[in-house]
Amino acid sequence: MENNLVVQSNDLVMATYVMTTKEKELLLACISQIDSRPDAPNINKQTKFMITSDDIKGLFYRKSNAQNIYRDIEQASNRLYERDVLIALEDEKTLRTRFVSSIEFDPNNGQIELCFSEKILPYLTQIKANFTKYKLLEISELSSIHAIRLYELIVCWIGQYQYSKSYDLDDFKYIMGVADKYQKFSQLKKRVIETAVDEINESTNYTVSVEYIKRSRGKGFQGLTLKFHKKTLDKLTSEDGTLSKEKIQSIVDNVQFMNDYNNHPSLSYDGKMNTDAFKREMFNIIQREPESFNKPNKALESYLPKFSQGK
Repeated sequence: MENNLVVQSNDLVMATYVMTTKEKELLLACISQIDSRPDAPNINKQTKFMITSDDIKGLFYRKSNAQNIYRDIEQASNRLYERDVLIALEDEKTLRTRFVSSIEFDPNNGQIELCFSEKILPYLTQIKANFTKYKLLEISELSSIHAIRLYELIVCWIGQYQYSKSYDLDDFKYIMGVADKYQKFSQLKKRVIETAVDEINESTNYTVSVEYIKRSRGKGFQGLTLKFHKKTLDKLTSEDGTLSKEKIQSIVDNVQFMNDYNNHPSLSYDGKMNTDAFKREMFNIIQREPESFNKPNKALESYLPKFSQGK
């Protein structure tokens, strides 16, 4: 199960809800069992997804017995059943629905069976575009619900070729599901922002940095800017956490890079045939979609001058 893919519509990823870590783990373990491809077998509100104590132990627990784990997933299931989610629709409309419609408990076998609500299924099944996906294993070391939430948002943003995001503090609290909590900035910073950023930096394949935006008048802060990228791109970043334009330029000027990536799918015909056009287009492509340069032993950093790679 740890290699199962969690696939969700971007609209669901950007939705607003309140949830504990254990509820989120249970929900994601069920979502990861769904084949979300357009040609996959049909799933409806009667389709059951089974989770056992052993499943949860293998993913999220290190030291605990089966009885305690079942108690945890039973409690998480009961809370999850009560949770709702707000999803933004077109024309300023909003959908309020539940994640699950029913849960069956089987304590003798240490398992539960969950059914998703009818309204939530379109955001989990038959998805053709605008979705976020990652392996369930990627969030298994995250112990904070805020870290899991931010991780999903980062994967979603990077999937749209965004590598920084700015929010007013109230908007950030809303999307993180803590709109009614942490009235003091110091509490929000310590318990939500720093906890999430530290866990992601320590336990995932992403690097995240945060800058706080001061109020134009008076003391305190009014917002924040998050910057993020895959750790494989660390050597391409500047001190502010963004991709370095100087390093990108040195890469596109590298003759070997041109030879290796002249067939990149995002290049135009002119870019493939003209050196100057290649450099212009590649500069933007690297900024927009650095993860697309994934040929074996031909990572972007390999085209940097040797002295740059050591910095």
